[in-house]
Amino acid sequence: MPTARPTAPQLWTAGLIANLITCAGVCAGYALSSPLYGTKDEVAHVDHAYQLWHGTLISIGDPMRMPQIWGYTLPFDWTGQHPPLFYLLLAPVVGPLTDAGHLLAAGMAARGIALVITCLVVAAVMWTTRQIVPSRPEVSVAAGLVTALSPALTRLGGVVFNDNLFVLWATLLVGQTVWLLRNGPRTRGLVLFGLYAAAALGTRLPGVVFIGLCATTLGLVWLFGPRRDWAGILRLGVAVLLAVAVNAWFYLRNFRATGNWSGMQTDLVGKPGSPLQEREVRPVLDVATDPDIWRQLLIPPALQQHVTIGAVLTLAPLVIGLVVGLRAFSRSRREPVRVATALLLLALTAVIVGIQLNYVAGGGGAYWRYLIPLTVVTSLLTALGLAATPRMSGPAVAVWAAAAFVVFAAHIAPPNPAGGNLATAPVFQSAAWVAAGIAGVACVAGVVTVLLVAVVRSR
Repeated sequence: MPTARPTAPQLWTAGLIANLITCAGVCAGYALSSPLYGTKDEVAHVDHAYQLWHGTLISIGDPMRMPQIWGYTLPFDWTGQHPPLFYLLLAPVVGPLTDAGHLLAAGMAARGIALVITCLVVAAVMWTTRQIVPSRPEVSVAAGLVTALSPALTRLGGVVFNDNLFVLWATLLVGQTVWLLRNGPRTRGLVLFGLYAAAALGTRLPGVVFIGLCATTLGLVWLFGPRRDWAGILRLGVAVLLAVAVNAWFYLRNFRATGNWSGMQTDLVGKPGSPLQEREVRPVLDVATDPDIWRQLLIPPALQQHVTIGAVLTLAPLVIGLVVGLRAFSRSRREPVRVATALLLLALTAVIVGIQLNYVAGGGGAYWRYLIPLTVVTSLLTALGLAATPRMSGPAVAVWAAAAFVVFAAHIAPPNPAGGNLATAPVFQSAAWVAAGIAGVACVAGVVTVLLVAVVRSR
């Protein structure tokens, strides 16, 4: 009897699994080959979780409490301006292990949580991309693979930072917005929108940007669409208000302590040992026209040593994807959902980039990780560029993925220097190579899936 051929949904599921394994292997490679607490922010984030386990909700500038024998020691904790959701996830793991004297296990377990969060980002990007481009499932599989190999996202997935948890909620919020645009203000969709909004705002303050723009997009479409839906707008407003209300206490706490909602203390600029030491205030226009600022923002550390390769891997598919996206706006295809989605992604990009430039102008650093909330945008455009035509999607994705994997492998190869004024924590290089090998096999499977999905869809 003839064997049944796999369907596009089955291949999409296979691609999801392959991309998740790829992401887990890459993040594990970074985590196992990088000495624990070799970055100052990692120390601060884990200390925040440790103190929360002991019932202390810290403020920025509070003394460190976590016992430590490796890496950096800090004069004070500078993560107290962040809401507690991320640290609530870490605390039940970090606290007991640290108190039991298992300091290495506590830090590596925290990195494991960051790894799981990053894998969830890959799934969220694939689902959101599928909502945005439902007619091309190979694009969402390619977007997932791009995310799983992202030098920025996966590097953060191998250390303890709260950025990727925010990326998860922001991505789901965008995807849920597109789902509501396509399906209308259904109760289940609005409940999920409210939950993602609350979680985003409970992780980082820029959640305000995503909540505001996503809710505004939905409100305008439902207000000026073919049929005004006042009931839907009202229910959307309730979901947003509840999301804000759940987190209002924390931002009021920030405001009372520092005079601003972010909780950042401007007097830390120039303070010895602070993350804002030796930074200068500059006009926004100077920052926006400084090529070095854009290099720092767009090219993550793994590619800074190879700027040309980094520019090709990062910018070339983005530009091609942008051209492909613009072609989708021919007059015959300007449906309201498509236009609203495009304007939402454009607005999110402009506002997030603008906020970062303003932050740098005020004395902050040009951090590549502050642009990763736009992962869904960059992964979508990169996937569109690589899969511009169904026939070439497989080879193009294969070449890009191979180059990205080589960069990753070179970055985790010894020696693995780490700063700090304490001893360097042990690394697990053999285990890192095993994780890299697993990631490589899964990456090949992901590439094959992109090709097969494109072939099945084109029949």
